[in-house]
Amino acid sequence: MKVFISSTYQDLIDYRRKTAEAVERLGQQGVRMEVFGARPEGATEVCCKEIDESDIFVGIYAHRYGYIPPGGDLSMTEMEYHYAVEHKKSVFCFVVDEEYPWRPAFIEGEPARAKLQALKAKLVLVW
Repeated sequence: MKVFISSTYQDLIDYRRKTAEAVERLGQQGVRMEVFGARPEGATEVCCKEIDESDIFVGIYAHRYGYIPPGGDLSMTEMEYHYAVEHKKSVFCFVVDEEYPWRPAFIEGEPARAKLQALKAKLVLVW
């Protein structure tokens, strides 16, 4: 079984690694962008292809909305979530508690903050 792991990167490196380790301990394959390697397609196409080939989508969300490709409206992270839902993947989302201490450099201000709050309101949450 393939598990696509989605999140912003710099702020959640350790969380992504721990998630991949947990997935692999279960004998499954973790799919995440930091191991994609160079490809001729753009990032959006690669992510969509990898989600298509995955059985489960795991989203991890903290205080960054993330990279918005040129000409786009949504961050890669939000686009991945919507794509997984639209393609009927099993979706599990984890959100860092707003009260949990977080490095200020990894907390985005406006307008990203409002976009992140709107995304979090849509998520299928795992409690």
